[in-house]
Amino acid sequence: MLHMVRFLAERFEVDLVAPAIDGVEETERLLKGVCADMEFVPPAPTSWLRRAGQLGPYGTDLALQEAVHRRLASKQYGAAQLEKPAMIPYLPIDTRVPIVLDVWAYGLAGPLRALRHGTGVLRRARTFIQLCRYGLFDMFCWPKTACVLVVSEEDRVRCERSRPGRRVLVIPNGVDCAAVRPDWSDRRGSPIVLFTGDLGFEPNIDAARYLAAQVFPAVKRHRPDTQLRLVGRNPGARVRELAGERVIVIGDVPDMVLHLHAATVYAAPHFTGAGTRTKLLEAMAAGLPIVTTTIGLQGIEAVPGRDIIVADDADAMIAAVCGLLDDSSERRRLGIAARRLVEARYDWPRCLAPLDPLYRRLLESKATAC
Repeated sequence: MLHMVRFLAERFEVDLVAPAIDGVEETERLLKGVCADMEFVPPAPTSWLRRAGQLGPYGTDLALQEAVHRRLASKQYGAAQLEKPAMIPYLPIDTRVPIVLDVWAYGLAGPLRALRHGTGVLRRARTFIQLCRYGLFDMFCWPKTACVLVVSEEDRVRCERSRPGRRVLVIPNGVDCAAVRPDWSDRRGSPIVLFTGDLGFEPNIDAARYLAAQVFPAVKRHRPDTQLRLVGRNPGARVRELAGERVIVIGDVPDMVLHLHAATVYAAPHFTGAGTRTKLLEAMAAGLPIVTTTIGLQGIEAVPGRDIIVADDADAMIAAVCGLLDDSSERRRLGIAARRLVEARYDWPRCLAPLDPLYRRLLESKATAC
């Protein structure tokens, strides 16, 4: 989101309204002087009765809702961009401002995969209830939109098919190729298999546990000196309990690039979740050889075998990771191909470029976006 805000603020007057959650100080620092105005709203106290009566899939913070309503009522904005459908309930019902909805991952593929791969009766029941809530919300609660932003051509086709008549624009997830560069120097010491991401996010928890339990034991038997690193914010108990012999769990880090440069192979065994995984683009920009699944590669126009290795079961993933650990020339070949691909297609300026004509048409003579 930071790259998108910067891109738009260089071209238009942008006000940002967002919840004051963890990391807000860093966000304020990074966007200082970028936006015309920024308002980070502390969450309002919520009673258990209000939480119990929530019917939709998304909670609504009353303080943030009041801030959005106040701004839309007090200033003549030319457009309002919502980040994720979770922000839809914050809009006034009678808003006349053109709405650009950035959905990140379109449709119900993520919840459906979670239901299919979930274990335990309670977890599957919760997922099924959420799936029903998401479906009903998507069917009945979407506002009229000036444009829907999706991250891939596959999502565009699905959105246009299910919502005929709506304008849909592909804005791929990207990576800052200037900030994330390869380190082609020879890596010494024990080989490292790396997995990164928000370790409190359910699809990442599933992938980390699969990697540690189903893949890494065989990799360690093949190369006993190999280390598995799970790096990212919010590691809860189900991830921290994976730490053990040659398995290291690291929480939030100030610079992920250091861990990318230290790694030998990047592995991402995703079987749940949806959308384009920015962490894979970061690993590609860093010139790492990557082993992932068909679902993990979703939304990235990489060619399996040329740019990346796709392995859709444990045996295939074990073979791919072990093969790369044994073959430095193949690691280098895949890393170079991956870097070339992100430079050509996924550098942020290239990804965000279609937003400029979109907003110029929406704003016409006005140069204010919210």
